[in-house]
Amino acid sequence: MSEQTVVRRGMALMDFLERSTEKRFELIDGEVYEMSPSVLKHSLLIRALFRALDNLVLAGDQWESFSETTFIPPDQSAANWLADSLVPDVALFDKAAFAEWRANTTDADSRPIALIPALVAEVLSPTDRQSVVARKIQRYLALGVRLIWTIDPQVEQVTVYTHGSNQATLLSAADTISAGDLLPDFRLSLATFFNL
Repeated sequence: MSEQTVVRRGMALMDFLERSTEKRFELIDGEVYEMSPSVLKHSLLIRALFRALDNLVLAGDQWESFSETTFIPPDQSAANWLADSLVPDVALFDKAAFAEWRANTTDADSRPIALIPALVAEVLSPTDRQSVVARKIQRYLALGVRLIWTIDPQVEQVTVYTHGSNQATLLSAADTISAGDLLPDFRLSLATFFNL
């Protein structure tokens, strides 16, 4: 009888932190993906979206908003072995959960956030491969992200994915994007947004 070798996908948290100093990358279901370089339009859209969300977040006490910040699943952080380390362009985290995690994690300021965001937004770069974007969306959904926006500046479209739904919604520049019950007052005209 032959022995089978089990290959553990991913990397140790300390290896991840060390390797992250050399080059920006994400782990998606145990595989390493180098991050695409930013271009100006990409950066402008991220900044505009973050500002719009953050203005509402600052007025309330439910969410913390971040831009281009790494998160890892809490169970993977506890095990010190990462299969996922994702860097959405914009993310909303539950404020109370974030405060509790930070207060109870002695080295919180020097590690990725070990929480699952409620909302993530990805602004696509011209060099993003569709297969990688699709894989990342599937991981977000599998990890429990409630609302995902993929924003494609090339065709001026936003695809909205909702956790628990098998149907994505496609929005064009003529539409307005909202955050549903996560941020009921959030509305952003995509025509204005894409015209930056």
